[in-house]
Amino acid sequence: MPAVSMDDDTTALVRDVLGPTTMRFTHHDDASAVLGADQFDDLAVVTGFGPTNAPTAGTLSVMLGTVELQRRLHTPLTVVISDLGAWNSRNVPWPALTAVRDQMFAFLVALGLDPVSATLRSHLDHGNLVRAGRLARYLSRADFLEHRESLLELYSDHGLLGSEIGVITDSLYTVADVLGPVESGAKNVLMASGMEEAYFTDLARLVLTRQSMAGDLTLGWEANIGALYFRVLEGLGGYPKMSKSIPASSIHLNMSADDIATRVVPDDEASQHAILSAIELSGGWNPTRRQAARDAFVQRVAAPAAWREVKEEFCQSFCEYARLWAECGS
Repeated sequence: MPAVSMDDDTTALVRDVLGPTTMRFTHHDDASAVLGADQFDDLAVVTGFGPTNAPTAGTLSVMLGTVELQRRLHTPLTVVISDLGAWNSRNVPWPALTAVRDQMFAFLVALGLDPVSATLRSHLDHGNLVRAGRLARYLSRADFLEHRESLLELYSDHGLLGSEIGVITDSLYTVADVLGPVESGAKNVLMASGMEEAYFTDLARLVLTRQSMAGDLTLGWEANIGALYFRVLEGLGGYPKMSKSIPASSIHLNMSADDIATRVVPDDEASQHAILSAIELSGGWNPTRRQAARDAFVQRVAAPAAWREVKEEFCQSFCEYARLWAECGS
């Protein structure tokens, strides 16, 4: 099934399982099939991050959500930093990718991710590379052209993409990531990602279907794959997403306090809703403070001072995460 908005029944199920974490998700793809109580003991979760730059507020929001998922689910969790995938699909030097990769590993642990009960790895993983090679026979170039990231044209316009084969290779590695738990015997896999990555769910299901019909060439894999899609944090200045690859769209953890304030505090109307979303998802605030921020946002024209105070407070919160990020790179 395609990704759809969270209906009442799915929202209720996800709320029962994930509690407050539910607010981080806006869409799902058959999530109920893998979060059902009778299947919960056989569930594995897969998510990941691209190391093209320091985390934006959007990436930070997903990292915080991943920590919450681990605490709520108590199931096998794999977190992949896609170094080799990013090398193929983005125009970023390899030393920069590996430096950010290692910093991301340390930062996730500093945020509270338990590295003992989770698998943290990159694409420089022998098992995943072999798995990608084995499942490639079930996919065609047409599949990758049909199922691809919605923002590719935007990245291409900014000169950020690698070659077509590189982009396909990146996708192949990530499909192998999603199917890793299946190869290990899991019968239910939950992919947690942004909506722009929903196509990986489709490609993983294509592999499962085609290999099951391949006769002597089958891998013998059987599983249900569902997905929860994190709320996309829209970009500053009207960009559709706060992207690491498009600096003008984002605030990120390598910015100075003054630069963060320069992006957040001004009253540029095109950025105000994105700033509210950043506060809600990446501020680390409790529900009471988040509601106060929403109230100030609604009244920002009539009472601009209150909204500005909220934004200044968020700058302080984000700078604390930036300090932690810097410590993880030292």
